[in-house]
Amino acid sequence: VLGAHAAGEHKSDWYNTHDRVFLGGSYWANPMEDWRVIDGAAECTSGGAYRNIQLITHELTNPKGSFETFVTIRRVHTAKADTGAGFSIGIRSDVNDHRANAFSPAGINAVVVAGELKLGGSKTKLPGGYPEEYVLKLAGQPAGTRYNLTLTALDAKSRKVLGSVSSKVPAAAVTGNIALVNNTNPAKKRGGNKNGSRHRFSDWNVTGDAFTVDLKRKFGPLLWSMYSLYDSRTEEGFVMKLSALTGPLGAKDSKDVELKVQRNGEWKSLGKARLDTDAWTATFRVANWDETQSVPFRLTYRKQHKDGSAAEHFWTGTIRSNPKDRPLRIGGLTCQNHYGFPYAPVADNLVRLDPDMLFFSGDQLYESHGGYGLIREPAESAILNYLRKYYMHGWAFREAMRDRPTYCIPDDHDVFHGNIWGEGGAKFDSSTPDPSKGGYREPARMVNVVHKTNCGHHPDPYDQTPVKQDISVYYGDFVYGGVGFAVLGDRQWKSGPDRVTEGLKRSDHVKDPDFDTSRLDKPGLELLGKRQEDFL
Repeated sequence: VLGAHAAGEHKSDWYNTHDRVFLGGSYWANPMEDWRVIDGAAECTSGGAYRNIQLITHELTNPKGSFETFVTIRRVHTAKADTGAGFSIGIRSDVNDHRANAFSPAGINAVVVAGELKLGGSKTKLPGGYPEEYVLKLAGQPAGTRYNLTLTALDAKSRKVLGSVSSKVPAAAVTGNIALVNNTNPAKKRGGNKNGSRHRFSDWNVTGDAFTVDLKRKFGPLLWSMYSLYDSRTEEGFVMKLSALTGPLGAKDSKDVELKVQRNGEWKSLGKARLDTDAWTATFRVANWDETQSVPFRLTYRKQHKDGSAAEHFWTGTIRSNPKDRPLRIGGLTCQNHYGFPYAPVADNLVRLDPDMLFFSGDQLYESHGGYGLIREPAESAILNYLRKYYMHGWAFREAMRDRPTYCIPDDHDVFHGNIWGEGGAKFDSSTPDPSKGGYREPARMVNVVHKTNCGHHPDPYDQTPVKQDISVYYGDFVYGGVGFAVLGDRQWKSGPDRVTEGLKRSDHVKDPDFDTSRLDKPGLELLGKRQEDFL
């Protein structure tokens, strides 16, 4: 029976969602940049292998229970390399965290492909051929140490059964994440193959006591927040700056985020901030902050639906009081590659150890983060590719960041350019493979998004004047907990070593112990840049 209601049931609301990239807080899309809400459905915009939508609020944990899921699927493009569309269950990584599971290719596929129903190793032809639009239903029932799965295709309009196939699998094999899949073949390079079919998915329903349901796992539309608190040493006193991050929204979505704080038991609004529609951050700056008290805060985003209704979404945390008369405790982290994501032992211990502030010193991501390849240009596509990778950073550490000041310095891999020599914001000559050349490889617009998502909540820069290509800066100083800090963009002005180490095989890695270092000391070469040196 389709449409049955049960406790913990999930029903997609794409039908009532404005067109946009972000599919909703209940989902993680692989990769985010290849999916859109279009005309009331989640549509895959790429023919690449193993594009999928993970339902992160539901996890199959109880093979002694039963479940049912169904979705309406319509092909929008048919290709020779079509490997089907439908469901995948039992998606599980060795870490077995729902966030880590979302990046595992392992699972039992239940799909329609080229006129056949395929369920794991079982398959059957559909008598009517390959339907363009259909409802696909997967049901599971316990059977001792085994588990019965049944996959059924129905006509999208009449709900007439078009075909069915069953399979009995080990009970443990069904545990893990559940996802919608466009092109199920995970063996092909995820970022390389673009020749598969594309599909639209609508009216996705998931229910059953085989699932553990945790709505606290939702990730968005408010993803996480970061804030700083510092003594301005001016008439503004202490200043609090806070950035709220959302997923990439649509033209008809609200672009406002509201900040409230709780004082004397009542919530007081500190106003609204507008989302930057490249970085998808809304930044608040509040002067003359009372730094002597810890204050709960609440961010509110009001989602506007297509039917005119709205729903409020919240993210909460605490602006801590300024540490006084004691040593300052800092949690320092660096270089989070996706191995071991979401780094739960580190992230959990960080919260347990309760530092006063966090310092992420760079490489919050690497180019390979989450798989599915690297997009360097155009700027719009490169930004979405970057944001998807950066969101893994927030997904892992947001519990630690919500309750203490966080300082986040971008480094070379954050801007998709290992061992970058910034040359004061110059454009990198991408026609040469020489890594010792100076300048930024990525579009300036993307670089500015990296700066804003990492540093938008930082204390005001010492001098906000952009460098070449109108690339933003973030260097400056602040005082917190009685300690003075200098923040430096250490790669932003650095001269490329190709200008001083001619003739070496790789001039940015000099291994000769007899190298004459006086060759590096020439007029016109910069290390930190005159602006930063004057500041220091």
